[in-house]
Amino acid sequence: MKHTLKLFLLLTLIGASGLLKGQDSFPPNSDTLQDWTQVDSVMPAGQIGKIDFIINFSEKFIGTPYRYGGKQPGGFDCSGFVCYVYGRLGYKMPASSSLYNQFGTAVPKRAAQPGDVICFKGRNMYASGIGHVGIITEANPKEIYFIHASVNKGITVDKLSSEYYRNRLVQIRRVLR
Repeated sequence: MKHTLKLFLLLTLIGASGLLKGQDSFPPNSDTLQDWTQVDSVMPAGQIGKIDFIINFSEKFIGTPYRYGGKQPGGFDCSGFVCYVYGRLGYKMPASSSLYNQFGTAVPKRAAQPGDVICFKGRNMYASGIGHVGIITEANPKEIYFIHASVNKGITVDKLSSEYYRNRLVQIRRVLR
Protein backbone atom coordinates (compact mmCIF):
# COMPACT_ATOMS: atom_id res chain seq x y z
CA MET A 1 0.00 0.00 0.00
CA LYS A 2 2.83 2.43 0.88
CA HIS A 3 4.55 1.76 -2.46
CA THR A 4 1.32 2.39 -4.36
CA LEU A 5 0.82 5.70 -2.56
CA LYS A 6 4.44 6.75 -3.24
CA LEU A 7 4.09 5.83 -6.92
CA PHE A 8 0.81 7.75 -7.16
CA LEU A 9 2.39 10.85 -5.58
CA LEU A 10 5.43 10.63 -7.84
CA LEU A 11 3.31 10.35 -10.99
CA THR A 12 1.11 13.21 -9.80
CA LEU A 13 4.14 15.46 -9.31
CA ILE A 14 5.61 14.52 -12.68
CA GLY A 15 2.29 15.14 -14.40
CA ALA A 16 1.85 18.50 -12.65
CA SER A 17 5.33 19.57 -13.73
CA GLY A 18 4.41 19.01 -17.37
CA LEU A 19 7.14 16.46 -18.08
CA LEU A 20 4.58 13.88 -19.23
CA LYS A 21 2.74 16.44 -21.36
CA GLY A 22 5.74 17.45 -23.47
CA GLN A 23 5.95 20.97 -22.04
CA ASP A 24 9.13 23.03 -22.07
CA SER A 25 12.06 21.80 -20.09
CA PHE A 26 13.33 23.72 -17.11
CA PRO A 27 15.50 25.64 -17.66
CA PRO A 28 14.54 26.35 -21.27
CA ASN A 29 16.95 25.04 -23.88
CA SER A 30 15.86 26.93 -26.99
CA ASP A 31 17.89 29.80 -28.40
CA THR A 32 14.93 32.09 -29.01
CA LEU A 33 12.54 33.51 -26.49
CA GLN A 34 9.90 33.82 -29.18
CA ASP A 35 9.28 30.10 -28.62
CA TRP A 36 8.62 30.68 -24.93
CA THR A 37 6.36 33.71 -24.86
CA GLN A 38 2.75 33.56 -23.84
CA VAL A 39 0.18 36.16 -22.94
CA ASP A 40 -2.16 34.94 -20.24
CA SER A 41 -3.72 36.75 -17.36
CA VAL A 42 -3.00 33.71 -15.18
CA MET A 43 0.52 32.29 -15.02
CA PRO A 44 0.66 28.56 -15.85
CA ALA A 45 1.47 26.37 -12.86
CA GLY A 46 4.74 25.20 -14.41
CA GLN A 47 6.06 28.78 -14.40
CA ILE A 48 5.61 29.40 -10.68
CA GLY A 49 8.96 27.76 -9.88
CA LYS A 50 10.73 29.92 -12.47
CA ILE A 51 9.08 33.08 -11.16
CA ASP A 52 9.94 32.27 -7.55
CA PHE A 53 13.53 31.59 -8.59
CA ILE A 54 13.80 34.86 -10.53
CA ILE A 55 12.34 36.93 -7.67
CA ASN A 56 14.33 35.25 -4.89
CA PHE A 57 17.57 35.24 -6.87
CA SER A 58 17.23 38.87 -7.94
CA GLU A 59 16.51 40.04 -4.39
CA LYS A 60 19.86 38.61 -3.24
CA PHE A 61 21.51 41.50 -5.11
CA ILE A 62 19.67 44.35 -3.38
CA GLY A 63 22.29 46.94 -2.48
CA THR A 64 24.75 45.87 -5.21
CA PRO A 65 26.17 49.06 -6.72
CA TYR A 66 25.23 50.41 -10.14
CA ARG A 67 27.98 50.15 -12.74
CA TYR A 68 27.52 51.40 -16.30
CA GLY A 69 27.80 48.36 -18.61
CA GLY A 70 27.94 46.08 -15.55
CA LYS A 71 26.80 42.50 -16.04
CA GLN A 72 28.23 40.79 -12.94
CA PRO A 73 27.54 40.80 -9.18
CA GLY A 74 30.31 43.37 -8.66
CA GLY A 75 28.04 45.96 -10.28
CA PHE A 76 25.15 46.01 -12.71
CA ASP A 77 23.43 48.37 -15.07
CA CYS A 78 19.73 47.77 -15.69
CA SER A 79 19.94 45.47 -18.70
CA GLY A 80 23.01 43.71 -17.32
CA PHE A 81 21.03 42.88 -14.17
CA VAL A 82 18.03 41.51 -16.10
CA CYS A 83 20.38 39.50 -18.36
CA TYR A 84 22.22 38.06 -15.38
CA VAL A 85 19.09 37.02 -13.48
CA TYR A 86 17.31 35.45 -16.46
CA GLY A 87 20.60 33.96 -17.64
CA ARG A 88 20.64 31.76 -14.55
CA LEU A 89 17.64 29.96 -16.09
CA GLY A 90 19.20 29.75 -19.54
CA TYR A 91 17.39 32.72 -21.08
CA LYS A 92 19.37 34.90 -23.49
CA MET A 93 18.20 38.44 -22.92
CA PRO A 94 19.14 41.60 -24.84
CA ALA A 95 22.29 43.30 -23.63
CA SER A 96 20.73 46.72 -24.25
CA SER A 97 17.51 48.04 -22.75
CA SER A 98 16.62 49.61 -26.11
CA LEU A 99 16.09 46.13 -27.62
CA TYR A 100 13.41 44.98 -25.19
CA ASN A 101 10.59 46.31 -27.37
CA GLN A 102 11.36 43.40 -29.72
CA PHE A 103 11.68 40.78 -26.99
CA GLY A 104 8.99 38.63 -25.46
CA THR A 105 5.37 39.71 -25.80
CA ALA A 106 3.84 43.02 -24.73
CA VAL A 107 1.15 42.70 -22.06
CA PRO A 108 -1.19 45.37 -20.71
CA LYS A 109 -0.39 46.87 -17.33
CA ARG A 110 -3.49 45.27 -15.79
CA ALA A 111 -2.12 41.81 -16.76
CA ALA A 112 1.38 42.39 -15.33
CA GLN A 113 2.77 39.50 -13.29
CA PRO A 114 5.89 38.82 -11.27
CA GLY A 115 8.71 37.87 -13.59
CA ASP A 116 7.60 40.20 -16.39
CA VAL A 117 10.13 42.74 -17.62
CA ILE A 118 9.03 46.34 -17.11
CA CYS A 119 10.37 48.90 -19.61
CA PHE A 120 10.78 52.64 -19.14
CA LYS A 121 12.09 55.67 -20.92
CA GLY A 122 15.53 56.53 -19.65
CA ARG A 123 16.46 59.72 -17.84
CA ASN A 124 15.03 61.77 -20.70
CA MET A 125 11.28 61.32 -20.26
CA TYR A 126 10.67 62.90 -23.67
CA ALA A 127 12.58 60.18 -25.50
CA SER A 128 10.42 57.69 -27.36
CA GLY A 129 12.43 54.51 -26.84
CA ILE A 130 13.19 52.21 -23.95
CA GLY A 131 16.12 53.33 -21.83
CA HIS A 132 15.63 51.38 -18.60
CA VAL A 133 14.36 47.91 -17.60
CA GLY A 134 13.57 45.99 -14.44
CA ILE A 135 11.83 42.81 -13.28
CA ILE A 136 8.36 42.90 -11.74
CA THR A 137 8.41 41.33 -8.28
CA GLU A 138 4.79 41.95 -7.29
CA ALA A 139 1.70 43.05 -9.17
CA ASN A 140 -1.76 43.68 -7.81
CA PRO A 141 -4.59 45.97 -8.94
CA LYS A 142 -3.24 48.87 -6.85
CA GLU A 143 0.52 48.63 -7.36
CA ILE A 144 3.39 47.12 -9.33
CA TYR A 145 6.73 46.64 -7.59
CA PHE A 146 9.89 45.98 -9.58
CA ILE A 147 13.56 45.34 -8.93
CA HIS A 148 16.14 47.12 -11.06
CA ALA A 149 19.56 48.74 -11.15
CA SER A 150 19.18 52.39 -10.16
CA VAL A 151 22.04 54.77 -10.92
CA ASN A 152 21.71 56.29 -7.43
CA LYS A 153 20.69 53.29 -5.30
CA GLY A 154 22.14 50.26 -7.12
CA ILE A 155 19.91 47.19 -7.10
CA THR A 156 16.70 48.24 -5.40
CA VAL A 157 12.93 47.72 -5.40
CA ASP A 158 10.68 50.59 -6.47
CA LYS A 159 7.01 50.99 -7.19
CA LEU A 160 5.44 52.05 -10.45
CA SER A 161 3.19 54.61 -8.77
CA SER A 162 6.16 56.82 -7.92
CA GLU A 163 5.99 59.90 -10.14
CA TYR A 164 9.39 59.29 -11.71
CA TYR A 165 8.56 55.79 -12.97
CA ARG A 166 4.83 56.30 -13.61
CA ASN A 167 5.66 59.04 -16.12
CA ARG A 168 8.30 56.94 -17.89
CA LEU A 169 6.51 53.60 -18.32
CA VAL A 170 6.75 52.39 -21.93
CA GLN A 171 5.51 48.81 -21.71
CA ILE A 172 5.60 45.48 -19.92
CA ARG A 173 7.03 42.42 -21.66
CA ARG A 174 6.19 38.78 -20.88
CA VAL A 175 9.24 36.57 -21.29
CA LEU A 176 8.29 33.53 -19.24
CA ARG A 177 5.53 31.24 -20.40
